[in-house]
Amino acid sequence: MNSKWLRCIFKKQAPSVYLLCFPWAGGGASYYAAKWGKNFPDNIEVYGVCLAGRENRFSEPFCTDWKVLVEEICRDIHKDLENKQFVLWGHSLGAGIAFETARYLKKHYGLEPSHLLISGTSGPEVPRTSAGASRLSNEQLADKIKHWGGTPQAILDNKDIMDISVRILRADLTLLENYRFVPDNSDMVVLSCPITCFDGSADLHHQEGWSQVTNGAYNRHVISGGHFYFMNNPISEKSLLDLITSTVLQKP
Repeated sequence: MNSKWLRCIFKKQAPSVYLLCFPWAGGGASYYAAKWGKNFPDNIEVYGVCLAGRENRFSEPFCTDWKVLVEEICRDIHKDLENKQFVLWGHSLGAGIAFETARYLKKHYGLEPSHLLISGTSGPEVPRTSAGASRLSNEQLADKIKHWGGTPQAILDNKDIMDISVRILRADLTLLENYRFVPDNSDMVVLSCPITCFDGSADLHHQEGWSQVTNGAYNRHVISGGHFYFMNNPISEKSLLDLITSTVLQKP
């Protein structure tokens, strides 16, 4: 896959599943591409999704329009996904982008993931709770980054990098605040693939709504930890990766 949206560090010789991972607010593709790409088995090839304005796309302007974002992602990646078994994973903000990407791919290109993996967020019908967060001061957003966890101390201690992180977070929170789930023709069901949800035990969300947007199976797992349960605890992360592996390799 040669899309500017997708970053893969650990290519597999003959993968049976392509796992596309969408970032949380303020995040990028590196964590997934580097760490998860190395730790998944050889039949799962991992791609981190890189949004504009960060990492190797640093010079590009941020996108805070959901319709534009999803259209551009799908227009760029759909040819790479033809005749492939692919799975979409998203955490927090990334869960919403993964869902809308799956929805758009199905509606406009006749492609659908074999599984949609949702983490750290409520169902799409639940109003987002970050209203006004994008308008906080730089100092307040920096405090949020520190409070949420998941950011290495070396980054927290580097003012220049933190300034960049705050700009990215502000753009992503603006995107999150702009999100509204609009069913097709008043029909909640927009997918047919299975959906599996994950959540941290100390940061639970109302995830039942995800069962209403697909005709496929719905499952949920709660893993020990907070919002970034898979980043702050190696045991929790291993539990998550094992669950993802067993889930995406299931026979239809």
